[in-house]
Amino acid sequence: MTPRYRAWIKTEKRMFLSDDILNIDYENKEIVTQQVYFKNGLPDDRDIYFYDFDEIVLMQSTRLKDKNGKEIFDGDILEIQDEGEVLGNAKLTWDNEQAVFMIEAISVDDIAPFHEILSDESYSYRVVGNVYENKEVLDA
Repeated sequence: MTPRYRAWIKTEKRMFLSDDILNIDYENKEIVTQQVYFKNGLPDDRDIYFYDFDEIVLMQSTRLKDKNGKEIFDGDILEIQDEGEVLGNAKLTWDNEQAVFMIEAISVDDIAPFHEILSDESYSYRVVGNVYENKEVLDA
């Protein structure tokens, strides 16, 4: 299974989604992205962009979807519910030491491996933003 990524361009404060990332070149430490332009609902033209790794933040997909079918990525902010009751928002991050996605509660001082939340069927979650485009949600 090919990993999926999205890329936050720090200087432009802009997100490229998985389908717009054409290549990740680890040897030269750069990515190639595209901006597709549509005319009458069909692709008409596109611009190609090159970014060095120091200009971007790459976020890997968990390959999981929230309760609304939205793909969940590293850096996403999730609203956590337990049997329909909203518990609060949490930030999804990657932990290199443990090689797992971690879920960090924002309103309380709590952190747990994401797979523990997934294994409890009483929990549901939905993406309410990400740490780059929706910082205001971190304060909620």
